[in-house]
Amino acid sequence: MSEHVTSDDSDLPAPAEGLPGARVARIRKPPIRLIYVPGLGDRMPPLVHLQREALRAWRPLGVRTTMFRVRWSSDASFQERLDRLDALVEQFEERGERVALMGASAGAGAVLAEYARRRSIVAVIIIAGKFLEPDDIIKPVLERNAPFAQSLSTVPKLLEELGPDDRARILSLRSARDGVVDDEDTLLEGAVNETMRVVGHVIAIGYALMFRARRVVRFLREVATD
Repeated sequence: MSEHVTSDDSDLPAPAEGLPGARVARIRKPPIRLIYVPGLGDRMPPLVHLQREALRAWRPLGVRTTMFRVRWSSDASFQERLDRLDALVEQFEERGERVALMGASAGAGAVLAEYARRRSIVAVIIIAGKFLEPDDIIKPVLERNAPFAQSLSTVPKLLEELGPDDRARILSLRSARDGVVDDEDTLLEGAVNETMRVVGHVIAIGYALMFRARRVVRFLREVATD
C-alpha cells in the first residue's frame, strides 16, 4: 500500500462570529483515496512493484493511493473479488475519505463494475481499458484468468445502468494505437475520453501512471466538487 496523508486545517469548531480576535477556521474537505486496480499482470511481482513505485510519485499531489489486486488468475470468481473491492471502498468511506477508482486494462472492468454498484464513488479512471467483447481475447487467456472472462460478460450489462451524469465522472485514457486491445474498445460513450501520444498497451499504462498523474488528480478534484 502506498499512502500519503495530506496536511489539513484544524478540525476544531470555528469560533463564534463576532468575538474579538476570532479566526474563522476553514472547513476541511475530506481527503481523496484513489484505489488502483491493475490488469492481468497483477500476478507478476516485478510489474506490481513498478506500478506501486509509479503511484508513489503521486504523493506530493495530495492523493492517498492504495493498490487492490483482483488476482485474475486465481480460482475466485469475479463477483467474489468484486465483493472484496467493495468492502475496501466501504472501509475508506467509513473513515471519512472520498473514494475514487482507477483501473488499467482488465482492471477497468472491475472499477466500472464497482462504480455501478456504489455511486458514492466520486470518480473513475480507466487506462487502456478492456471491458467489452470477450470474443476478441484468445481462449487460453480467458481460461487462465476466469474472473477476467466473467467480467467481460458482466460489465457491459452494468454499463447500461450508468446515466449521463455517472459517465461524466469517468476519465478514459487510451493510447493512439493500443496493439493489444481493439482501439474502439477503450472508448466509453459519455465518458471523458482522451488519447495519449503514445503507442502500445503496456506503454500506455506506464505512461499514464508516470506522466498523467496531474491530469488525473485535476479531474478528480473537478468532479469531486460538483
